[in-house]
Amino acid sequence: MKKILLTVFIILFGVIVSWQSFAFVRYEEKRPQKITELEMTGYIDYAPFGFVDYPDEVVYGSFHTVFQPMIDQFIKDANLKMHYNLQQRTFDDLTQKVRQGDIDFLVGAYYQTELFKGLDLLYPAVIYNPITVFMLPNRINEVKSTADLQKLKGVRNSNEFFSDFVEKKVAELNPIVVDSSYKMFEKLFTREADYVITSYYYGMFEAIKLGIQQQIAASKQSLWNIPMFVGVSKTSRHRELISRYLTRYLQDKNNLETIKRNLQTMIKDFETKYYGVVPPTFGLEKQADENLDNKLDDK
Repeated sequence: MKKILLTVFIILFGVIVSWQSFAFVRYEEKRPQKITELEMTGYIDYAPFGFVDYPDEVVYGSFHTVFQPMIDQFIKDANLKMHYNLQQRTFDDLTQKVRQGDIDFLVGAYYQTELFKGLDLLYPAVIYNPITVFMLPNRINEVKSTADLQKLKGVRNSNEFFSDFVEKKVAELNPIVVDSSYKMFEKLFTREADYVITSYYYGMFEAIKLGIQQQIAASKQSLWNIPMFVGVSKTSRHRELISRYLTRYLQDKNNLETIKRNLQTMIKDFETKYYGVVPPTFGLEKQADENLDNKLDDK
């Protein structure tokens, strides 16, 4: 009889515990989770790593970045409300805000680079930024290594960000420095420069916007490959949360593949958006007319 009573007691105890556990789970499901608000930032005009609609306007449009799948997953997993802080006029100013703790983190930081000094970089790198050269197609085979560039004249956009190591290497090539992608490619087409030195992806996106992607060719091998990281403010009160969730995300190779696929999608979207853009002539038609006039005068 005692054995029977003990068995009944154990069964009843198990039922009560199970019911309490179920009730607690249901309560947890129904109770709204606390939403954490974070501020992040990135490049303002450096597609595909970070850019905004209408970057030259006083009020920016939406923020876009190849890192978006990572950000979206972070928002979902950590129950976040993400604010994209883009109020400063330069990326240098935004980075300073992260360092001061006014912004929690940024995407696209470089290793051992003064601009990002004082930030915690999360490993591994999210993606790599290959630095290469663009040339006119009939000349691209002239460059097989950085040594070949020493004999030629290059041009670069001063608004593009490289790591300190790559900046030093590029400076050794003594390129012409201009302040826009239009001027950069103009130097190439007017033969004032033999090559453009730029990030492969940034150069391609800028070429697509100008409608000249079919008129240039990139070197088959990159000169340097810069890893890009998430940089977290050391003074952010959410530093531990950001590091924990994003490090876990980055350690999954499937997630990194998702970022790469997003990059290819962004390229296709850009090609669709700028399809039919009439390429600039860079003043070559005027030059051709002048050459023709000179020939006629000689006759």
